[in-house]
Amino acid sequence: MHVKIRKDSWTTEEDNLLKELVLKKMEEGHTQLSGFHEASILLGRSKQACAFRWNKNLRPAVRQKEVPKKEVTDSSSLQNHLQLAMATFDEMKQSYDEISNAYNLLKTDYEQLINWVKQGITHVEKK
Repeated sequence: MHVKIRKDSWTTEEDNLLKELVLKKMEEGHTQLSGFHEASILLGRSKQACAFRWNKNLRPAVRQKEVPKKEVTDSSSLQNHLQLAMATFDEMKQSYDEISNAYNLLKTDYEQLINWVKQGITHVEKK
């Protein structure tokens, strides 16, 4: 009996590379999609093909092997997102404070200018 092998069959090396890339991206707090994108470039396959291979063949095996590790990954991912949010909040607060200070300086200059103009007008009217 002759078994026909598809030309575009996935090799073990391709599966391993796809697994490594997707898991690495997820551990870094990125989405699976970014892993599929990177894998598609390196493997010369479409993002859709990488996603299908991951969801149909690789993810179930990864879930069975790494259930305890996934809990840690979820916690660290949440922590990464919180750290990023706090850093972004701090940057926004700093920008707001700088804008607020600049506004107050402009307001003071404006008030001084208005007072100077009023004094000039009264000085001109007296002559």
